[in-house]
Amino acid sequence: MAVDDAFTIALLHMNGTNASTTFTDESGKTWTANGNAQINTAQSVFGGASGLFDGTGDYISAPDSTDWQLDGGSDANAWTMDFRVMFNGDPGTAIVGFVGQWVDSSNFWGFRLSANTLSFWVRSAASNIVLLSNAWNPATATWYHVAIVKNGTTGYMMFVDGIQVGTTQTDVSPIPNFAASIAIGDSQDTAHHYLNGWLDEFRVSKGVARWTANFTPPASAYGSSSTNTSNFFRMFN
Repeated sequence: MAVDDAFTIALLHMNGTNASTTFTDESGKTWTANGNAQINTAQSVFGGASGLFDGTGDYISAPDSTDWQLDGGSDANAWTMDFRVMFNGDPGTAIVGFVGQWVDSSNFWGFRLSANTLSFWVRSAASNIVLLSNAWNPATATWYHVAIVKNGTTGYMMFVDGIQVGTTQTDVSPIPNFAASIAIGDSQDTAHHYLNGWLDEFRVSKGVARWTANFTPPASAYGSSSTNTSNFFRMFN
């Protein structure tokens, strides 16, 4: 397969043989499995497999790249992260990391679930420059499509199964160019916050707000012929 379009800077279908520690990115980036992170064929949305993370040190990481400066480049200020997630047990009040980039406790960004609150947090030079949060109480043993979108100066939006969670937060603060690797299955601040569950069809898109209103989640895996990017909005600067 291949990435679905030119905006996609990371696309992991989480496919492969059971217990494999190889996580293939269709964009060509290299990801390293940490802890017991592995491919699991017992659960999936598409492709017959997903990424399994046990909540105790499991994550996958990729080296620093200019791609990870999501607000940088010719189409700055518009981007999207979306994925499928299923929790292994009720996360309750635990902090569960989906993805993040961490330099130290004063400089990081992370997308996470914390005490039944879906949040996106950017901290730079010990100050919170973005803090978006809205209530979400997920069930166990249920696959969800989760997305966060930055629609230029209109602001940030979060969606679960195509329905916006909370309201749009207007915030024009750019994410700094942190010199750090990126992690999937973890979001770090003063400590690691690991996912206990499964991830499938993980995509990062730069230069496009793929959804700006409620939508129907994609019904198939992303690929070179994919057309499941309904209602997207591109920002030009």
